[in-house]
Amino acid sequence: MQKTNSGPRLATLMATGTALLMLHPATAAALNGPSWQNIDGGPLGPLQISAGIDGYFYGQSGTGTDSGQSIAGTKSVGAEIDDFMIEMRKPTGLIQFTLQAAEYTNINLGANRPKEINGDAYTTGPIRAAFITLAPSKAFNISVGQVNSVEGYESAFAWNNPVALRTVIAAVQNSESRGISAVYNHGKFSGTIVFGDGYDTGVFNYLQFLLTETFDASNSLNLYGGVALGVTGPNAFAYGSGGESAGGANGVGGQGQLAAVNSNLIGAWYTWSHGGLSLTPEAQYQYAKPLHRYEFATSGGVSDDIPKTTSNFATAVFADYQFAKSPYSLGAWVEYATSKGSAAQDAWFVAPNAQLVGLAVAPTWQHRNLYARLNMGYVHLLDQGTPAAGFGNAGQGTNQVVATMEFGLVF
Repeated sequence: MQKTNSGPRLATLMATGTALLMLHPATAAALNGPSWQNIDGGPLGPLQISAGIDGYFYGQSGTGTDSGQSIAGTKSVGAEIDDFMIEMRKPTGLIQFTLQAAEYTNINLGANRPKEINGDAYTTGPIRAAFITLAPSKAFNISVGQVNSVEGYESAFAWNNPVALRTVIAAVQNSESRGISAVYNHGKFSGTIVFGDGYDTGVFNYLQFLLTETFDASNSLNLYGGVALGVTGPNAFAYGSGGESAGGANGVGGQGQLAAVNSNLIGAWYTWSHGGLSLTPEAQYQYAKPLHRYEFATSGGVSDDIPKTTSNFATAVFADYQFAKSPYSLGAWVEYATSKGSAAQDAWFVAPNAQLVGLAVAPTWQHRNLYARLNMGYVHLLDQGTPAAGFGNAGQGTNQVVATMEFGLVF
């Protein structure tokens, strides 16, 4: 699971292991991401485009000689493309549209290692968003197609986050869904509902919502959630392996992710800003009920049984500071996460019953469309789970340090 958000920062609007990916921008970040550029669309009318690309060199501790033993994998140093995106939209008129092509792969600190972009991670390939919007008024619109997720504060696009290293909160959230979304605005309140095939499964039984109250220019509250309205089986796609047989007939739905695609999620974040400083605490709880329908089936050698209720809880505080009249800013976060489970499907991060704490900091330099950012993160496993997992050759280490030197171009 990973999550993304569509293109440039909006007012309201997370693969390896058990992490799936999502697509929406953070609401406040010191780094200036892509901005809309106006173009003449001829018979289509006025259009807007935006784009960005981001990559990094990395170094990490906790690697092993056997990639199956260490969460960090086998490579201590390397270089990867983090994400790229180009988006076009028609933002005016009764009938509008949005089309976005993008790829991304995130480091969710303590949950997965740096890895190359995988064009097969989604059933739609590089098309991340593609929807038509009917907008009869400024207060209400409805969209159909591949629509954006509304879960969580962090984005799949690095330039939308205070730190390019993400928390495990984002690692278990939805990405875009094929379906329908409706948005209602009234004064300082905004509400969005999305119904579609959560987690890119092709099974249309997942409901998402986001409620936003903007109290004033410095304070806003966001409440979000996801609800599984039916049962999704192990042969559903779910982000990850692009149709490889190792995890169900069409992807990795049954390989450690059956709990995720049948889960319910509730979370909230609050943003306070003053001058160049922005603070955002976030909390999220997710659970899946027992599911015995597939107890005699396996996917990729992993049992598809969910014997007991399984859950995870995570909380974090994000901070951004823009130094006045300078090209420098500073982003940071701290997090705590814990999980409960009794089987292979219950590995929300690291392993069933794992518990961790982490922190990250990122000084940033930006000049117009160019930026450079040094991301430094540390994670400590308070509990390695059952069966135990971790870092190093034996997969038993409890500490990891990750650093990336990131470069980006946005316009």
